[in-house]
Amino acid sequence: MTIHTLPKRNAWTILRENGLQLLMYLLGTVMIGLVWWPLGPVYLAYSILSNYLYMAWICPYCGHYALGTCAAGFDLLSGKRFKPVPGRTFGTEFRRKSWVLYPGWFLPPVAGVYLLIVHFAWPVLALLAVFCIVAFWLLPVDSRRHCEACTNVDCPRYPQHKKAPAAS
Repeated sequence: MTIHTLPKRNAWTILRENGLQLLMYLLGTVMIGLVWWPLGPVYLAYSILSNYLYMAWICPYCGHYALGTCAAGFDLLSGKRFKPVPGRTFGTEFRRKSWVLYPGWFLPPVAGVYLLIVHFAWPVLALLAVFCIVAFWLLPVDSRRHCEACTNVDCPRYPQHKKAPAAS
């Protein structure tokens, strides 16, 4: 039997996770702004709104939010002002409402590919590459560090407690 311990949450873990996410959003703002400059601020505003909605819709159902051990510090950022609705679980709310974050992750690469097709430029390719490294490699690796030791039984991302195979 393996006993998992929660990773230590400190200012560095909170800053690292949120810093990577902010970097992703800033890179996305620049890339989308290159398509048409007013789209950049619209994307940034949506990114901020989507994180707020994520905290309101999904975070209250996570055990780390209630315990004050959220590695991203969302419990601190939201001031724990969001409360769960009885009868709902983290897994169901995550599956139903995590879509709110998808545009923040996938619109910038679409904009980057569009820019490269319309008029290839090395700086745009570099910006797209850095965005993809941050969004699809560094952020998931950082999140996985927290998730590997998590004991939240209802997490759809990295479920720790899988059902045992049925006896024959």
